[in-house]
Amino acid sequence: MKKIITILTFAFFSINSFGQSAVTFHNYSAESILGDTINFSQYYGKKVLVVNTASFCGYTPQFADLESLYTQYQQYNFEIIGFPCNDFNNQDPHDDSTINQFCTSNYGVTFQMMSKIATISADTAPVYKWLQRQNLNGVADAHVAWNFNKFCIDEAGHWVAHYIQTVNPLDAVITDWIMSPSVISSVNDVSIASDNLIQLNGSNSDNTTINLKLRNTGSEKIRVNIFSIDGKFISTIYNGNDVADQTIIFSTSNLSSGIYIVNALTNNSQQTIKFAVVK
Repeated sequence: MKKIITILTFAFFSINSFGQSAVTFHNYSAESILGDTINFSQYYGKKVLVVNTASFCGYTPQFADLESLYTQYQQYNFEIIGFPCNDFNNQDPHDDSTINQFCTSNYGVTFQMMSKIATISADTAPVYKWLQRQNLNGVADAHVAWNFNKFCIDEAGHWVAHYIQTVNPLDAVITDWIMSPSVISSVNDVSIASDNLIQLNGSNSDNTTINLKLRNTGSEKIRVNIFSIDGKFISTIYNGNDVADQTIIFSTSNLSSGIYIVNALTNNSQQTIKFAVVK
């Protein structure tokens, strides 16, 4: 028997009632230091500390503190993502392979390291634009002015805080935040905005299907897809012009236990709902 649980509903490309952008950290992806694509949606349900790193900086010893933080707090649904950058005084000039070897050999780094990016130049990585610009993250402007700046991202992918390089990874402001209660609401706490494209109306009596209601968008075409939590496409469950009270019934019989994403998309807007299947 499978149970289907709604985890969180939110609409993209707007600012929610709490001031946070509905474009979250989980909407982004980047290349890892080993060349794989990392979809940040896979960190749903975990607090994340994002750090721009450098191999030849006065703050480089913070790698040891970051690894210590990760070792101590990973058990509490916490992750660290390091982005090497060479933006400040040419302090990380080497390629990804050399940087990776440096991090593992000198500091035993086991947290996720990414491919080297730009954080402040014209070709700044999209996720770092989101981290630094209030009009994208919905919370605050936060200019990265040196290596080892730290950004706190909550379980739902929202921007929480920015700390400059002088704040040690093991500082209480970070460890207290890691141990603070999760921001993820239970199904009973989820409020459905009136302008949502799609609403999850629960499951059938034997928990083998989910029932989705589409909002009437008039003549605008809507496409609804199912993805795994790591961003892999599973199937298209609707593609057409929806009408009032249109209901989609989707079978979960072929899904294993885990978190999945329903994505509804029109030409002008987008929304996701995350749900869990538990056998």
